[in-house]
Amino acid sequence: MGAAPKPDTEHARLLVAVADELMRVRRDVDGVEALVSDLVRHAPAQDRPAALIQAQALDALNQRLEALSGVLRRLGAGAGPTEAVSRLPLADMAGRLRPAADAASPSNAVDAGDLTLF
Repeated sequence: MGAAPKPDTEHARLLVAVADELMRVRRDVDGVEALVSDLVRHAPAQDRPAALIQAQALDALNQRLEALSGVLRRLGAGAGPTEAVSRLPLADMAGRLRPAADAASPSNAVDAGDLTLF
């Protein structure tokens, strides 16, 4: 398999700009996450466990946004689709994107998931 062709400058700039935009969205979600955390703390005691589980979805969303931003940034830097997807820190997302990148599942997968919930 040969090296992936370098993206042209126009595509590379767009990929990096979209990656940057995803990180701005991530920061906005951080703000919502802080608000939800405050609301969970003030929820009635019996409702807190369920509210906390739902609030963790925001943290998972942030991790996904950051991972997608990384894929776009790597593509903008000239990485091929297989390489960009293979370096995803979230195994479930990598599994979903691998077919689009024409990448086989890694035979030496060390960790099946890196999603960290707060």
